[in-house]
Amino acid sequence: MVQSFYYENWGKCCKKLMKYDGFPNKILMFPYEGWAQPASLTYWVIKTTWWSTKRCKIIEVSGTKKRTTKAKIKDAGKGTMQIKGTFKDELVDPDFRVILSTQVSSTDFQLGYSMTGTLERGEKASNKLQMTHYAMIKRKGY
Repeated sequence: MVQSFYYENWGKCCKKLMKYDGFPNKILMFPYEGWAQPASLTYWVIKTTWWSTKRCKIIEVSGTKKRTTKAKIKDAGKGTMQIKGTFKDELVDPDFRVILSTQVSSTDFQLGYSMTGTLERGEKASNKLQMTHYAMIKRKGY
């Protein structure tokens, strides 16, 4: 059953898989080793709006702090999607881009992840986005 779920959903549309897992989705963030700033345990909660599937609300939970922003979802095809937005209250690196893919490795799938990807932060105006975190979404039941 689990193995067939892996092969059936590998490379499928991310939005369909997110609907299957149920909203709101929780994106777990693991800091990238090459990122020089300190990072605490962080996760994001994605809630789509009822009137549009291309817009979402992102709640970032970092320790005891919460902050929200609005973002746009873009389906990039071949099982990949991008979530782009800006944290207005952030002075350094306000822009972000999350790239998620359903093409997960078998080890990630066995750890319970249905989608994996990266979080990039920086300034969109100067075109300097750098990878800061690995992003993972656990599948239903994990």
